Amino acid sequence: MERLTLQQISDIYSGKITNWREVGGENRPIVLLSRETNSGTHVYFLEEVIRLGQADDTTLFSPDTLLLPSSEGISAEVRQNPNAIGYDGLGYVTPDMKTVDVGLSFEGPFWSPTVETVNAGQYPIARELYMYSTAAASDAITTYLEWILSPEAQRIVLDLGFIPVAATE
Repeated sequence: MERLTLQQISDIYSGKITNWREVGGENRPIVLLSRETNSGTHVYFLEEVIRLGQADDTTLFSPDTLLLPSSEGISAEVRQNPNAIGYDGLGYVTPDMKTVDVGLSFEGPFWSPTVETVNAGQYPIARELYMYSTAAASDAITTYLEWILSPEAQRIVLDLGFIPVAATE
């Protein structure tokens, strides 16, 4: 598979599509991989991909979904099982893993998961993460939060394969 629509991914993970042939692939059963239910990644994927952002939708993951405790577990299983599909943070994608371009419709466009497409707001499966502190944060916490936003820290984030904080005006 080179590309899938968000709706196809929703249908795969909800169990409506169970064979790769149904989305243009080989006649093989799809093996679904997900993070465990206590993972923020799992919750995001359920709400924004499976339910397509519809708050009143009650669709759930297919009961055939294998729940794994870590991103590393998903990556390892995807590498060894040609029938598997999994989702993970961009920082866990390695050169030996195949990614799938994602589009909002069959007409496209379809976007690869890259730092550039995420920062441009094009890649449809991306979420922002936030850090919070109290207004009366200690000096150590304030120093840490300031450092996190520094160019040095953002280079480290990028070097690890994650998305740095986009520059704001």
